[in-house]
Amino acid sequence: MKFCELTPEEYENHVNHHFSHYTQSVTHYNYKKNNNEPVYLVGVKEGEQVLAACLLTSARALKFFSYFYSHRGPVMDYTNAALVDLFYSELTKYLKVRKGLFVLVDPHILMNYRDHEGELMQHFKVEDFISHLTQLGYRHKGFTVGYSMDSQARWLSVLDIENKDEAQLLKAMDYQTRRNIKKTLEMGVKLRDLSIEETETFYRLFKMAEDKHGFSFRKYDYFVRMQETYGDKCRLVLSYIDLDEYLDRLKNEQQQMQQEFAASSKELAENPGFRKLKNKHNEQDKKLQVLAKKIKEIESLRASDGAILELASALYIHNNHELYYLSSGSNPKYNQFMGPYNMMWQMIQYAQSLNLKKYNFYGVSGDFTEKSPDLGVVKFKKGFNAVVEEYIGDFEKPLRPLFYKIYKRMKR
Repeated sequence: MKFCELTPEEYENHVNHHFSHYTQSVTHYNYKKNNNEPVYLVGVKEGEQVLAACLLTSARALKFFSYFYSHRGPVMDYTNAALVDLFYSELTKYLKVRKGLFVLVDPHILMNYRDHEGELMQHFKVEDFISHLTQLGYRHKGFTVGYSMDSQARWLSVLDIENKDEAQLLKAMDYQTRRNIKKTLEMGVKLRDLSIEETETFYRLFKMAEDKHGFSFRKYDYFVRMQETYGDKCRLVLSYIDLDEYLDRLKNEQQQMQQEFAASSKELAENPGFRKLKNKHNEQDKKLQVLAKKIKEIESLRASDGAILELASALYIHNNHELYYLSSGSNPKYNQFMGPYNMMWQMIQYAQSLNLKKYNFYGVSGDFTEKSPDLGVVKFKKGFNAVVEEYIGDFEKPLRPLFYKIYKRMKR
């Protein structure tokens, strides 16, 4: 076995055939390379066979040095102790030559499966790997809870879609989630792709989510760059409803119901003592009143807000393994149309069409208490029958200890 740089072709072949994160993609590498940003493809080979592959990026630190980041890499068999030892030992030498100050790695190692109450479902032995990296000079940054701008999410909500058809997926969802999806289809909620020139439409809805939850995550340029980076592996989508079409549906339903009501009125006049028929007639009358009220509300909304309502929008990226639901926003004024439910269901179907293994709802905080800042988000994702994947977390290794201490002191 030898540590070496990989060609884009060698690298792509390996990550496509071994389960990996979307950031470990040759698409990511090509974008960085084309924009003259520092990026490296390294790994371990045995003869012509690639055993480990890793995309690394770097940024300036302390003017003369750089720090390096592995983006959920390397992609390799982490249970192979000899391979782990060779990769991380040789990586240190490789980065020191390139004036590395320190390296941050976040191996794509699953530690636990949990339900959305935080209860442990399955544990994977990771203690030996943590001990091994500690011996190699890496400090584990802990089993963190919450979100950080400095690293990838450690807790992910993920739906397994492999070898499951639509009926199976729907049946496994919570009743309310399944019902909400059905209602969006009945109302005629739709989904379309936004072009990169329409990113402002997404960003407007995204800002509504930031305002609602009281956080600030990413600026507009970030979402443009993500689309430029991942190209056809990326979709920016908009959930919307055409109120003219919805009103047509409601009025057609009203007309049909009025005909049924007229028929039952006639039947009741002929059989006034028939209690079952009277109950049916009263129920029809109530439904007609509710429907008339709904039509009036939608007509009023149409007059004030226009025919097309933008309900929700989201940024998705996929690789050969998963579809990732990364960032989103919705207009709370239009919650009655449940745009996010329709968007999720249509994108789950899209993931199936790509023959992917998982639909990744992406990050949750890892706080499962009633005081959790993302309690509503957790419950929403739970409704689709997702499970929580808890990853091992970040490791950091100083490559120049003295200057690293100075850097950390300055950061504080």
